Amino acid sequence: MSEGHKIQEQLDEFGQIVYKLIDVVNTARKAFMHQRGRLLIQLNNQQEPLLREISSSILKIDDLMSRKSGVEKEHYLRFHSILTHFQIIAEMTGRLEDTLRKQIKDDVLFTDRAVIQISHIFDRQTEILGCLGAIIHNGCKEIRRHTIDECKNLAQSCIEFVEDHEIRLIDGLCIPQAAPLFLAIIDQMQTVVHHEREVANLLCNDN
Repeated sequence: MSEGHKIQEQLDEFGQIVYKLIDVVNTARKAFMHQRGRLLIQLNNQQEPLLREISSSILKIDDLMSRKSGVEKEHYLRFHSILTHFQIIAEMTGRLEDTLRKQIKDDVLFTDRAVIQISHIFDRQTEILGCLGAIIHNGCKEIRRHTIDECKNLAQSCIEFVEDHEIRLIDGLCIPQAAPLFLAIIDQMQTVVHHEREVANLLCNDN
């Protein structure tokens, strides 16, 4: 197989990983919106095989990289970095399972505004991941710019949502039990956004 075919094959694998991450985010959103524990089982069943797949891809890249030099090695170093970012995104998204399980088990209610804000974050996450998939398949210049802007906007929204939450807490509109759960979801999504932005930058060096 030519080097070009190997690189394209790896990009195709990245595309599959992105689409599986979208499925994970969508399941997490449904679990949150409908407060269904059975959806957390589905979330776990999606996330664990995905992490194994990413780990397997990293090992494959390590093997290929050990036999390359020069520009070819640079390609695989970049691929390794992309996979590492995907791994962190998958891990952080999977941690939502623990946060949501506690919320559902303890029947912790969020305010309507908090529900809208978390739903917004999930929706934007799906769009950003879709943009990464588009970068992989269609090139990058304009999509990359849009993706990075979306990452910046979502990161800023997360900051604003935390500030808004603090006001609700002070005003007694948010129950204390909800605070750590709300903030945990925000924190997890902020980490995901950071790594999505890094993926966008790294992908564009190859397309």
